[in-house]
Amino acid sequence: MTISAAVTAIRSSRSRQRPVLLITSGPGGPRVCVPDWGELRVLDDRHLRVAVWPADPTALDLDHEVPAMLVASAPTGVYSVDIKARRLENAAMVWAHYELTITSARLVDRGTTPRPPNRIIEAEVIETEVLTHEPSRKWREGKFSLR
Repeated sequence: MTISAAVTAIRSSRSRQRPVLLITSGPGGPRVCVPDWGELRVLDDRHLRVAVWPADPTALDLDHEVPAMLVASAPTGVYSVDIKARRLENAAMVWAHYELTITSARLVDRGTTPRPPNRIIEAEVIETEVLTHEPSRKWREGKFSLR
């Protein structure tokens, strides 16, 4: 049921209204790609196709079979979809084309959740400069980790 709802969310998304995120986790860290409308197609309830620029780091990650997932939102919720990618040889045009096979899907928890028991949350505050109309102002960003 969750996989079909996730596929419906992907199929009904429009890049400007509810984009689908393609996230890979390669040696350089996580990468996010937002395929435009027409670059991501649903073939059936377990298979999709995506076109990525061949020199893009996402294409390099997909070529090395790193873990990948799609995140799609719908009025009913946000879905995390685990995928395996296989590059399609002899694809038309200059794009790198991949067939994505859905291995699992789940509805993502939304809102706040209770803190896990017996864990202390530490906060590390770092200062980050942000371009503003007042160059002397700084914005403070909090970084949190569980111990």
